[in-house]
Amino acid sequence: MTPKWGVAEHAARRLQHVAGKRQALQVEECNAMTSDASIEALRGMMEARLYEWRQSAEKPTSKVGPVVTVSRQAGCRGESISERVAAELGFHLYTWEIVEQIAKDEHVSVQVVSTLDEKARTELEDWLTGFQGTHNLSEYDYLRDLKRVTFAIAAHGSAIIVGRGASFLLPPEKRIALLFVSPIEVRIRNVMEDRGLSEKHAREHIVKVDAEHHQFAKKYFQTDILDSAHYHLVINTALVKPDTIGGILKEVFHHKS
Repeated sequence: MTPKWGVAEHAARRLQHVAGKRQALQVEECNAMTSDASIEALRGMMEARLYEWRQSAEKPTSKVGPVVTVSRQAGCRGESISERVAAELGFHLYTWEIVEQIAKDEHVSVQVVSTLDEKARTELEDWLTGFQGTHNLSEYDYLRDLKRVTFAIAAHGSAIIVGRGASFLLPPEKRIALLFVSPIEVRIRNVMEDRGLSEKHAREHIVKVDAEHHQFAKKYFQTDILDSAHYHLVINTALVKPDTIGGILKEVFHHKS
C-alpha cells in the first residue's frame, strides 16, 4: 500500500532505516527505480528525504552540505564508485534514473520543490529565466523539470548526483563537478565483467553509451561533456581508488567552505 504523504510517524521510521543502513539502501534505491514498482519506491524514498529536509530546516544552526555532480565515460564504473564515495561521505546518492523519475512524477516533484525556502525559490526562478534558447516546447519542459528537481536536491546538500548532465543543470557555484574517465581497454574489461559481454559487444556498448552522453550534452547544453574545463576534477578511475576520491573531496569541501 502506498504510504500517505505527510504522515510524520511513517517518515520518521523510514528515516531511521535510512540512517542505519544507508549504503545498502543506496543500492536498493537505484535498483528500485527501474522496477515495476518504481513509482511507489520513489515516493517512499522521497517521503523520507522530505521529512529529513524539513527537520533540518527547523534547526537554525543546520549547515547545508556540498553537492557533487558526476559525469562519466561508459565502463569506468562511475555509478558504483559514486555509491561507495557517497557511503564514505554520508551523502545521499541520486542516479540519473532517480532524478528523471522525480522530474516525471508531478506529485513528487512538486513536493520536492515545495521544501525550498523563499530565498532558494527566488534563486531557482532566476536560474530558470531565459534558458529556453533553441529548445522546442517539449524539450523546454523536460529540461525545466530536470533543472527544478536537481536544484532542489542541491539546495538541501550532502548529495552526489550521477549523470543526466547534472553538472550543467546546476549553477557552477552550487556544485563540485567531477568527470570520471578511464583507458578504453580498462573500460572494455569492466563492461565484459559487469555485463557478461564479449570484447566486441563490450566495445560496441561503450561506443553507443558514450555517443548518447555526447548527444545529450550537445542537444540540451550545447557543450562537449568531456571538456575538462567544465569540471573541478577529472579522475582516472583506473588509477584512483574510491576511498582516495572521498579523501580528495573532503579536502575540496574544506577549502571551498
